[in-house]
Amino acid sequence: MVPIVQITNSVQRSYNPSVEAQQNSSSDPTLRKFDPHLRPIPGLDKPVFTVDQIAQHLTRDGRKWNDSNGDGVTQVSYTFDTHGQGETAFNATQKSQARLSMQSWADVANVSFEERTGRGEGHLAFSNSEVPRVAFAQLPGGDGKVLMNPRFGTNAAPALNNHGRYTLTHEIGHGLGLLHPADYDNSGDSTYPSYYRDAVYAQDTRGHTVMSYFDANLSGQNLKGRYSAAPLMGDIAAAQRVYGANYRTRNSDTTYGFNSNSGRDYYQLDHPRNTALFCVWDGGGNDTLDFSRYRQNQTVNLNAESYSDVGGLRGNVSIAKGVTVENAIGGSGHDAIIGNDADNVLKGAAGADWLRGAGGADTFAYDHASDSTLENPDLIMDFESGTDKIDISVLLKNAGIGALTFVRRLSGEPGQAVLGYNRHTNQSRLAIDLTGNGRFDFFLKSHGPINTPDIISNVPVKWAYS
Repeated sequence: MVPIVQITNSVQRSYNPSVEAQQNSSSDPTLRKFDPHLRPIPGLDKPVFTVDQIAQHLTRDGRKWNDSNGDGVTQVSYTFDTHGQGETAFNATQKSQARLSMQSWADVANVSFEERTGRGEGHLAFSNSEVPRVAFAQLPGGDGKVLMNPRFGTNAAPALNNHGRYTLTHEIGHGLGLLHPADYDNSGDSTYPSYYRDAVYAQDTRGHTVMSYFDANLSGQNLKGRYSAAPLMGDIAAAQRVYGANYRTRNSDTTYGFNSNSGRDYYQLDHPRNTALFCVWDGGGNDTLDFSRYRQNQTVNLNAESYSDVGGLRGNVSIAKGVTVENAIGGSGHDAIIGNDADNVLKGAAGADWLRGAGGADTFAYDHASDSTLENPDLIMDFESGTDKIDISVLLKNAGIGALTFVRRLSGEPGQAVLGYNRHTNQSRLAIDLTGNGRFDFFLKSHGPINTPDIISNVPVKWAYS
């Protein structure tokens, strides 16, 4: 094992003082609650519910469509016919968006939807009507009517993250048996429901469930006027409580966010201006949250039942109960990335990032020199030598480095690296000259010692200590 050497003070004086002060402060952004923004509102005594309690509350009426043939999946037929007086047919956009909303429910629970005139084990009948104020849906057991008022807002033009698509998902939730989080309704009278008066528990907001009427900022989130197109954490748990969890969904390797292969519009990001607003339900595989093209400072949490802050919003991405997501990719801001008990691969990308692997054998991966620099170094909060790894193989390949040489001090040869450890602070530093300019182009810090066997380079490794 190569001896670990100290990195000189002359190098330390080149740090970005503000980043150094932040990373040495007692505030650790990787140690935070799973729902960190939820705060009691002064004067209100609303309890904080667990995910299971929310699921029980959303299904408290016990209404559902029955799996009468016992095949484990409840088949729900649907039509876009008009039946009642004053009802008109959905337009093409409403039909396509309703299908996407139904698909989002089928993804998380053991229900399926088929467009046909004959009734399945359940049935939904979509049409427009100006009778309800916004929209209306019957609970299971009736005719399955789902009525949208086309004169209200974006009901006639539903789209990703607008109120019309959210309303479709909300009403289909009713059609499957989910209730509002409390006994309120928008029945058209003069008294509109109020979070302060009517909410039973703190998370009765659109940041936790599409079945809520109340703004996400009341539970500490900031969605900047966007609406979820698909079931959120409480909705997923509720639908699964009634119909069972659908583990067939995305049970291979899936990426959520940028470079998504999920096949769902609400999990897909194509541009830094796109909005991430979703709760991940995933049936298995080796999965990734990719927020690499966002420029804002972000917090990405891989733990189930946790909320992340990405793309300039707060509490806008969550992971459903029982889901394991293995990998995370940050953007170009100063990100905090939090692993879980799986074997995670964490990439902070550019910016001075805080990385915590938590349990498991974790890999901290680097592709470019700009991912961690002397001015903006990453800080690994809990590196465990012999278990965790630092993967710089892509970094070296991109820089054209064919061999890695550990030295005490640089002499102007590309591929020279210095590995230092301060036993008093329990902090290690890995620094590499990638260009032969006699300077550290790549610079990484960690709490806990790093030894050379912990480094994945995929090139020959030499030692030249003198």
